[in-house]
Amino acid sequence: MTDLHLIISRPGPGDWLGRLDVVEALESAGWTGDTDMPLSILRHPSGAVWAVHNESDDSGLDCPSGAVIEFPGDTPAVVIVAACLAAASA
Repeated sequence: MTDLHLIISRPGPGDWLGRLDVVEALESAGWTGDTDMPLSILRHPSGAVWAVHNESDDSGLDCPSGAVIEFPGDTPAVVIVAACLAAASA
């Protein structure tokens, strides 16, 4: 497994990036965007699935073990990415 170096820049005033920061980090780690919603649903070969639920940036992670983790929209990207990477490697 290669190391993932994550650099997440804060958006400027008035910029809305949604969870693009999480999408880009997960894609770098081997996750792929869903065919119908590539910027909102990402899948990992392990069976883990992360998705943005609404315009408030609430999101969730379905783990291969069956666990479901919900993230409020103000959850830092690094927390979401860490949880997704842990779920994918479990």
